[in-house]
Amino acid sequence: MADIRSGRLDIAILLCMVGFLCVLYVGGCSESAGSGQSTDWAMNKSELEFQTQGNNPPTVKTLSAMAQILAAQGRDSECEYVLKRIIQDNPKYLPAYNSLAELQMRQGKTNAAIETLRHALAINPEDTVLLNNLGMCWIVRRDYETALKMFTKAAGILPENVKYRANMAVALGLMGRDEESLSLFKQILPDDQANHNLSILRKDK
Repeated sequence: MADIRSGRLDIAILLCMVGFLCVLYVGGCSESAGSGQSTDWAMNKSELEFQTQGNNPPTVKTLSAMAQILAAQGRDSECEYVLKRIIQDNPKYLPAYNSLAELQMRQGKTNAAIETLRHALAINPEDTVLLNNLGMCWIVRRDYETALKMFTKAAGILPENVKYRANMAVALGLMGRDEESLSLFKQILPDDQANHNLSILRKDK
């Protein structure tokens, strides 16, 4: 589980709040950005080996799969190298920015993650996944007002995604705007869970 006070957050987890149980199904970060979903660029071992053989340069899917394997093995420096290569060679491939930001957050490099996501948003300012994850970075930095702006923009672009509204409610609760936070929680959760979430946020302020 993430520890906000230490400045660490795994950007792929569903929620950043310790003990914040009820919102696990609707709140938190997203795992991929842009047109590339995680299921699109996950490859099995035989496909990975096939694409890395011969004289053909590795494809972006091959490199993305390699980065995922390296991350799972805890080989962060190698993973970072691969992700930065993807970005250098394919600057519009937004999932690589998101994966790099995830790695940077896991290492406690919040400022670097923010810059990585900002670079990606300069390419596509309306990518809701990037906006949401940038908001989560600002939650870690305890800049709840800026986080709220990111979540609100994401929710405005993709209103059917309750995750973004849940994160708006988190930011509002952390800012002490309890009535607004509770109202948003009640849009997506039963009353008892909405009240429980707000009580957890009050304890964490």
